[in-house]
Amino acid sequence: MVWRHTDAETPVRRGADGQFYVAARDVTAMLRDMARTFDLHAQSGDSAWAVDGESAPARLDEDTMRTVASILRAQADEMDVQLIAIADEHRFG
Repeated sequence: MVWRHTDAETPVRRGADGQFYVAARDVTAMLRDMARTFDLHAQSGDSAWAVDGESAPARLDEDTMRTVASILRAQADEMDVQLIAIADEHRFG
């Protein structure tokens, strides 16, 4: 699977509490990018996945690939909705 994001595009920051943080827009962008990648693999028929430590690739059918893509997009959409609600709450609340 081809991954297009780089460290420069998705900055990870360490907060004062020592925890690592990634901007929500970067997380939703990564989820949508992963969904596009699954869709592209489903369209091209390239559904073999190499599992670490195993010589035989795992194969996913086109419907499974599209279902995974749909779930990733739905997760990104739900995260956007929740973040908009939080932002509005703090803006007007």
